Amino acid sequence: MREYPYGGRVLEMAGQRTAAELVTRVQQLARPRYVGGVWKKPLVSGRELAAARRAFLAEGGVEWPAKPLRDRGADKPFKLSRKEREREQRKVLIEENMRRMPQMVAEYRKQRREQREAGRRAKEKTEEQRYLLATGKMKEEGPHWQIFKDTKR
Repeated sequence: MREYPYGGRVLEMAGQRTAAELVTRVQQLARPRYVGGVWKKPLVSGRELAAARRAFLAEGGVEWPAKPLRDRGADKPFKLSRKEREREQRKVLIEENMRRMPQMVAEYRKQRREQREAGRRAKEKTEEQRYLLATGKMKEEGPHWQIFKDTKR
């Protein structure tokens, strides 16, 4: 039987009773720790962890997980692009807006009609303005009316 110097040290360091506890403890020792706002290095290096795994299996250990308590991304969904992530929300928003569309169109048309009428009312000339235009005392140029005063009084 082959000797595993680092593996034996790690297995002794873990010092657990059952095989499952031993494997869990060794894997915990192989992870970095966040202590007091600082990351601490793992107590067991990757090489020592591999040696401990080999020693455990050589001693008749039944099972050792493939990766040591490591998130392998199997449970985490892909990030996707922003467009793909927000696709469902956008569909719901579009459906809601399509239900409200007749009301929105009616409001828009009413608003435009009121704006046109207000513009027409603004363009209408009063009796006084018509008189001043006819007598030449007022000149129509651009958006503003200019009233000319007689200087020969």
